[in-house]
Amino acid sequence: MSDQPSREVRNLNALLDVAKALGAEMQLDNLLPVIISKTTEVIDAERSSLFIYDEETNEMWSKVAEGMDSKEIRFPVGVGIAGDVAKTLKTVNIPDAYKDNRFNPAFDKETNYRTKSILCMPMLNNEGALVGVVQVLNKKDGSTFDDKDESLLEALSVQAGVAIQRARLLEAFVEKQRIQESLKLAADIQMGMLPKDFPAFPDRDDFDLFASIIPAKEVGGDFYDFFLIDDDHLCFVIGDVSGKGVPAALFMAVTKTHVAASTIPGIEPSDILIRANDELCKENDQGMFCTIFYGILNTKTGEVRYSNGGHNPPYLVRADGSNEQLEGTDGIALGVMDGMDFGVNTLTLGKGEAIYLYTDGVNEAMDGSGNEYSYERLEEFLKKSKGQSTTDIVNGSLDDVKGFVKNAEQSDDITVLTVRYNG
Repeated sequence: MSDQPSREVRNLNALLDVAKALGAEMQLDNLLPVIISKTTEVIDAERSSLFIYDEETNEMWSKVAEGMDSKEIRFPVGVGIAGDVAKTLKTVNIPDAYKDNRFNPAFDKETNYRTKSILCMPMLNNEGALVGVVQVLNKKDGSTFDDKDESLLEALSVQAGVAIQRARLLEAFVEKQRIQESLKLAADIQMGMLPKDFPAFPDRDDFDLFASIIPAKEVGGDFYDFFLIDDDHLCFVIGDVSGKGVPAALFMAVTKTHVAASTIPGIEPSDILIRANDELCKENDQGMFCTIFYGILNTKTGEVRYSNGGHNPPYLVRADGSNEQLEGTDGIALGVMDGMDFGVNTLTLGKGEAIYLYTDGVNEAMDGSGNEYSYERLEEFLKKSKGQSTTDIVNGSLDDVKGFVKNAEQSDDITVLTVRYNG
């Protein structure tokens, strides 16, 4: 009887030591060996093992087991003693391991170890969900594990389960921060690929343009581009890649590069898109595609030759604000199929007339009730653009869309580009 109080005091002190040790370690890889060593010490066992539950694969895994190499071990829930405990969430106390048909003696053979008794217990989080399984082998004094050992291991398992959950949450938070930082860097790189210094051609008064893009996520698939092919020809492009996020952004970068590289003085817009499309189809294992509008403005005459690869039809906006959609050219999106033709159409801009280009994030923008901004609202806005600069048209258009959707979450990238011929 005199040994009972001393054992309880010892166990209480041991649990306090465990709590301090677990509280001092926040990283999971460093935490698991602490749990193992403290478990072995507190229970007076020869060895301990700790198996973590992988919810995605419904497996148990461990890189920490005393007496074993530090290689990862994986097995399905329900297999072996630890797997069965994970499945049933019930503690097992086995006085003779070799008499239990769930026991696998292979580990003993590999390590020249003799497992006698096993105490195996589930570790749960605060919500009662499985975190892992802790297993201790062989009392050092040769006896079997008793009720006191079970109670002590249960108290230790509660602390360990909470500590593991805390470490996992911390790792998830750090990983989320890392991903967000990577996405921000990717967004900065993506935006850096788009021309954004306006006025873009301060020494030219024969034309004017402005563009803006608002990604729905940190990175997206919309893009625009413009550049002088020569002194008398301005190229302007808008595109919308299927999907969102990093894959769309990568395909956008490749598309923009191929289109620019395919642009050669004297070549028709359709031929440029044919070249770019054939190149994209060669390296498009993911089956992505990009709708695109490609135009070339003759800055002396106002003539615009253009090809449309499945993109929303831009608007011709006259000086009085009246507007109409440009006729299509029967082209399909880039990346769908090689060897396709895109056709060419021509129009001539009068002095003060503009072309308003946009992605479907404009007309398909939705308010909180699921109503779309629509082509009709866009056309009404353009009617009111009489006398406005290209900057005002673009920014006003975006503000009009924002005013319509109000607080509804943006579901798609929004891009607008306006080019005006001044004569």
